[in-house]
Amino acid sequence: MKYSDTKGPISLSSVPEDAIGHRIPGSKRDVESAVIKVTPEMAKEWLKKNRSNRKVREDRVDRYAEQMKDGEWMVSPDAIAFSYTDKLINGQHRLKAIMQLGRGESVECLVAFGLDPDAFKIADVGVKRTGADVLRIEGFKSAEEMAAVCRLLALWKQERLEELHRYENVRNSVIVDIATACRKRLVKTIEKTGSDKGALAGKMPRSLMAFAYFAYKPTFPVRADYFFDGFLYDKNFPAVDWEEEYGEKGAKNPISLLKDKMRKGYDNLSRKAKLALLVKAMNAYCLERPMKQLRWRSNEDFPELAAKKPEAEQDLFS
Repeated sequence: MKYSDTKGPISLSSVPEDAIGHRIPGSKRDVESAVIKVTPEMAKEWLKKNRSNRKVREDRVDRYAEQMKDGEWMVSPDAIAFSYTDKLINGQHRLKAIMQLGRGESVECLVAFGLDPDAFKIADVGVKRTGADVLRIEGFKSAEEMAAVCRLLALWKQERLEELHRYENVRNSVIVDIATACRKRLVKTIEKTGSDKGALAGKMPRSLMAFAYFAYKPTFPVRADYFFDGFLYDKNFPAVDWEEEYGEKGAKNPISLLKDKMRKGYDNLSRKAKLALLVKAMNAYCLERPMKQLRWRSNEDFPELAAKKPEAEQDLFS
């Protein structure tokens, strides 16, 4: 029988038997789901199965609890979900809200069992999980900054850095893959940029500086360090007179030009403009190309990094 031949309401019985899968690949258990009256006691026990889920947003928990107490809660198609490894992968906010109910009270919820442990990466409860949420679940420290840097690395690899001002344009799975593949170097980079939080205040967002340092360091190992230390601390880099060194009248150190630009207009510059100016300055400094002024206009093409772009993803993530 063809699916198009079926009549009546859409239900599981209307789906061809050979189209129905009962288990997730890798699992020895069938997927099960049901509408369950969840009590505070059940919610408390289920939350013990939480796999370091994303940061709890207390305002959302309170909002859910209020709806439940007022009888306005409806069964959501987005199930409270457990993996076949017996971990809670979705629904922590609802369960915490249910715990605020009185003894003997319950709320009906769709609950699914036996799902893929990695399904948390795409789970969505009202507000989509951010890249930082997913990295935090995976055990990464400094998750917000790590996610921001990984997002920029993905855009650079995809030749879309000009889109950095747009959000939700890099999949969470890509962010996790990048963070996992280059974990050690990313951690060192973020620790370096965050060791003195005041050093970058009013100069450059930390995630932009971390991205640039991470990107340039393999191609320009010495000059990337000089640029970083010179921009942040005014030390540990050659105090070269660029006009004298390169024989070009009016030439200035790109580090000084970038500092002047940030000092005069930091609050008025967009995030995109700040990165464009940082890239231009680092290009000039690392390539030792004299420059007299530093500027970038919004109608210009976004500058390309002088750092070598890897041909293969693994080259980027090593």
